[in-house]
Amino acid sequence: MAEATAPAGEFRAKSRAYPRWTVNFLAITTFLYGLVLSFTLPWTIQEALFSPETGLADRGPLAMAWGCALIVIGAVVLLRWITVQALAFYEHDRLRRSPPSNLAEAPFVSILVPAFNEAETVIGALTSLIGLDYPSYEVIFVDDGSTDDTFLKAFPMAGQYANCTLRVYTKPNGGKWSSLNFAYHKAKGDLLLCVDADSGLARDALRIMVPRILEPGVAAVSGQVTIRNRHNFLTRLQAAEYLLGNGGMRMALSALGAVTVVPGPIGLYRREMMERIARIPGTGPTAKAHQGSGAVPGPLSGETFAEDFQLSLSALALGGRIVYEPRAYAYTKCPDDVASLMSQRYRWMRGTWQVYGIYLRTLRKLMRTEKKALLLPVVMTVLYPLDIYLIPLLNFFFWGAIGASLVLGQSMGFVIGWIGSVALLNVMTAMIYILEQDDDLTLAPLVPLLDLYQSILVNSAWVIAGVDEARGTGMRWS
Repeated sequence: MAEATAPAGEFRAKSRAYPRWTVNFLAITTFLYGLVLSFTLPWTIQEALFSPETGLADRGPLAMAWGCALIVIGAVVLLRWITVQALAFYEHDRLRRSPPSNLAEAPFVSILVPAFNEAETVIGALTSLIGLDYPSYEVIFVDDGSTDDTFLKAFPMAGQYANCTLRVYTKPNGGKWSSLNFAYHKAKGDLLLCVDADSGLARDALRIMVPRILEPGVAAVSGQVTIRNRHNFLTRLQAAEYLLGNGGMRMALSALGAVTVVPGPIGLYRREMMERIARIPGTGPTAKAHQGSGAVPGPLSGETFAEDFQLSLSALALGGRIVYEPRAYAYTKCPDDVASLMSQRYRWMRGTWQVYGIYLRTLRKLMRTEKKALLLPVVMTVLYPLDIYLIPLLNFFFWGAIGASLVLGQSMGFVIGWIGSVALLNVMTAMIYILEQDDDLTLAPLVPLLDLYQSILVNSAWVIAGVDEARGTGMRWS
């Protein structure tokens, strides 16, 4: 696919050609296999480590601690898998039984597109947006002080099209959050779709998302983000990572109406919720540090490096529901080299920690006054500390424990068996989501490598981000 000038037709909807019974059979089989592993693996590990034949108990406290920790890690990983996938499988099946609704009336939608140095992708992105299959909408493109010719390429495209108007603006650099706020103030619609300038939407994306946001209590809808630049091994690994993350965790949270991150490439919000969020007082430590000439106040905040996470979490704290619509596709670029990937994940991790701090300081108190966001405290108290603090540490510990076992002379047969069993579970899970999304079957063999990818590359960025966050190291907004 051409990245710079991809026509709207390249950002296609997917057919979902597989019969429902095929996906259901695979989901049931995979879930039962996961249940079996959750009961057998911890006991198998315990017997392998502490049987009289191994004599691990006679090798001192270090060996004993390693064995116990390995059992705990296995139990935590499998319990998390069971909980997440049970919710995700249920919600996938529910959506398959509920085709997208036809709109009796199509409310006017404003599409907000911030851009900074996106000259290579801006034409393709805007072409996809002006060709959406939706009766009436507008596209508001904001160049945030780019140093390349992003604005020069976008400006000639401004004008009236069949179903939409495209307006193009430029402003001094202030960050993505300020560009979205600028577009928000220019928007006319009661529904606001936030889109990245390096992404393109499938033609039916908006038509599919709007009925979901019109459901009672829904404040925002996340679409499906899929990788389009799958031209090397690293980008294909990320495509598999997105596939599992969207199909599993995001869908599980959607079943609860508590999707915590509406991604930048495709997120639909109600204006009334944006207005309420804009009235939440900013309390972040960096809030006053980014109020230069390019700053624009509004619902998006410059307090953190993860404005999309903060916006979503604020909507949940105010009592809104956020759901995921996997049939609405955004095709985005991902980093295609290690340095760019590390930079992206560094920013994501620091932003996540910063937003979590805002949740603890401000949004948690706001929930007590709203008395509506009943599930959010559970998600933020149990799920997020596990995912952003504990799981990375467990990854480090696990691979360190493998090395320690070799030093201690421990047989690796049972560990290899455990890794193989969990890898098979992950491949089976990925196959479900590949069929659900009509994605590339050749992604499945890459899934067993995701643990190494997470442990080595992503967790290295986690360590660097943790050190810098603890030191209060500054970081450039872009």
